[in-house]
Amino acid sequence: MATLTRRSIELAPPGRTILEHQEFARLAAAHGWGGTWISELAGFDGVTQVIAAGHAIAPGRAGTAIIPMQTRDPLLMAMTAASINQLLDGRFVLGLGTSTQVIIEGWHATDWGKPLSLTREYVSLVRRFLAGERVNTAEGRYRFHGASLGNQLPSAVPIYLAGLNDRMLELVGEIADGALLNFASLDYVRHARERLAVGRERAGKSMDDFEIVVYFRCSFVDDYAEVRDRYQREFLTYVMAPVYQQMWGREGWGPMCADVEQKWRRGEREAALAAIPDRLASERALIGTPAEVRKRLDDYFDIGVHAAIVMPVARPGRDYAEDCSSIIMGLGTNTPG
Repeated sequence: MATLTRRSIELAPPGRTILEHQEFARLAAAHGWGGTWISELAGFDGVTQVIAAGHAIAPGRAGTAIIPMQTRDPLLMAMTAASINQLLDGRFVLGLGTSTQVIIEGWHATDWGKPLSLTREYVSLVRRFLAGERVNTAEGRYRFHGASLGNQLPSAVPIYLAGLNDRMLELVGEIADGALLNFASLDYVRHARERLAVGRERAGKSMDDFEIVVYFRCSFVDDYAEVRDRYQREFLTYVMAPVYQQMWGREGWGPMCADVEQKWRRGEREAALAAIPDRLASERALIGTPAEVRKRLDDYFDIGVHAAIVMPVARPGRDYAEDCSSIIMGLGTNTPG
């Protein structure tokens, strides 16, 4: 297979409703964006979102980044992927991840499991179902007896996986078709690419046909102070998560994470937010003038990123739809005639 050389800017629709998701996706399609990616957390379900946005951005691709694996069993996920792929004319990418314990156990009342073994087992089973195999299993998290997918796929569904830390990144390289990275600095992308390559080599594969995709939040501003509070509040959630603490600890942010968590648990809410430095966001999000954001994206593409998933973030106090639309138009590659 030919070496991947594409540089694609793709949309994480910031719609407050599914219909608004579609409107942003249509605008992105008109301005040359390459696709759309939907996450599933606790709002709209990922299936409805990706179908709606995928139709709006045609002929661009549509993917999930991510759907948590624990919330659907492998047969149901294969059924879902096959259905979406049919509705979107083969443009669907199934992006999966293990999410966090808070979301899986606290919100979905489901066992989080062991991320590495869960991911390997789950992806293997989904691929077997999508290949038309009748599955029987005697061990592992999922016990199937004569289960199979009723409808055969006319085309394969690529599976991309989210990864943060070294062992998971190596597994992603080994068993997936692409990697989904979140809150990634340039230094982290370089490191992640090395670990992904280890996994590819373990599977007897090269990096040539493997795609690296990075998820970004993006704001057009002249002064970071306009969005500081908004980004500090979002980063706080991740600073408190052990998997992100480990990821950022490799880059020297461990003491900061510990300090923020201690302040928050002591009830010092504003102090905890204030302890999150501007650089944490500025190195992992696209914040600045349109020219500065484009330069940042080029820096990522130059070190091996193939696609940037960009979620427009409106400035507080501004017209939401207008501000998000300005980012979509400002990063587009063509203007409708």
